[in-house]
Amino acid sequence: MILGIAYVLLAFICALYGKHTRIGFWGVLLLSLFFTPVLVLAFLFLFKPEKQINTAPTKAS
Repeated sequence: MILGIAYVLLAFICALYGKHTRIGFWGVLLLSLFFTPVLVLAFLFLFKPEKQINTAPTKAS
């Protein structure tokens, strides 16, 4: 019983971390429940997008 609650809690934490990914909160939650939250969290950390560099030209004064 306690392990089941811990499993769902870890899946929820993964979903919160992955809510800004392409598959979103619900997709990450379902993947975490289907696979394992630790595996999904590892993939989220490994494949998170790099910070975007602002390449817009600036006005020269």
